[in-house]
Amino acid sequence: MPSDELKIVLEVVKEKFDTVIEGINMVRETLERHKEENQRGHEEFKKTILGIQGDVTVLKTDVSEIRKDLNDHRDNTELHAGERRKKA
Repeated sequence: MPSDELKIVLEVVKEKFDTVIEGINMVRETLERHKEENQRGHEEFKKTILGIQGDVTVLKTDVSEIRKDLNDHRDNTELHAGERRKKA
């Protein structure tokens, strides 16, 4: 009789362990999914940042060219204005 009771207790303990193991596996799978999603999100974020950095580089180049053009225009305007004053 005690061995029958022991078998029953062991079976109950085994079922509980199986339940715990199943829960751990489910949590592990969930964490793995979240890890993959976060990795994809991180990669997309990096691509976005790289794109923005490229845009900033282009903007810096454009601003430099505009400044140069503006300075050239100012120089030419002042030069012409100075020549007009001398002639007059």
